[in-house]
Amino acid sequence: MLVVISLAALGGRLIQSRIKAREVRPGAPIPYAVTLRETIRSSDGRVTVGPESTWAIRTDGSRAIRIVEKKGSQRILNFASGLEVNINELTNTKTSIMKGDWSPAVLQRDPTSKCLHSLAGRPMTSMPEIFDGEETVNGYRTAKILRGGVTEWFALDYGCALVKDRWGFETGDTSEKELVALTGGEPNPSLFEVPSSAREVPPSERVLGPAKDCRGCDAHVKERFQKLDKEYERLAVKPQ
Repeated sequence: MLVVISLAALGGRLIQSRIKAREVRPGAPIPYAVTLRETIRSSDGRVTVGPESTWAIRTDGSRAIRIVEKKGSQRILNFASGLEVNINELTNTKTSIMKGDWSPAVLQRDPTSKCLHSLAGRPMTSMPEIFDGEETVNGYRTAKILRGGVTEWFALDYGCALVKDRWGFETGDTSEKELVALTGGEPNPSLFEVPSSAREVPPSERVLGPAKDCRGCDAHVKERFQKLDKEYERLAVKPQ
């Protein structure tokens, strides 16, 4: 649930008609699709297979993320027009909002900055990142980036596609993502398709279901859902 909520911050003909590419400046996006598989290792030695995620970038700057877990899958689509669609593929529901003053350049790392900055010329995160040299990972030339307890490797010749990362926690647990596949060029169009049959719902219903059962949620999670629903009321794509 926490993965879904964090990504939620970050249908059909009506939506497709609104998807118009916006030029990305100052750099140009490099299209690719990369798939990673997560492994979680607990301090007591237990190993758990985590979700498999696919990240795809189109030439127009649009981005698609697909996360596949045991309990279902979801997609987060950020189109160059400012349209954002979150899709729960298990329940066939979606949440659509239109961001006005927005550019896809802020979502994509710039290879000319050693992947430290976005194509918009700004740091990618509020927490300072450090370039720790180049390394070869699975045959790809990468920029190694450090941020707190996180180490990430981005393919410099593939638009800073993430090909490996490692997260360390105070509990002694670790999470690692390893490369499954990386392909250059325009990604599979199906990753960006919004099913016309998907039902439009607020973020809380997309995650929790029609009853919005959040009995297992703590105060922080409940507050997060309230903020997401309020944002949805303000930016939701209205039928015409």
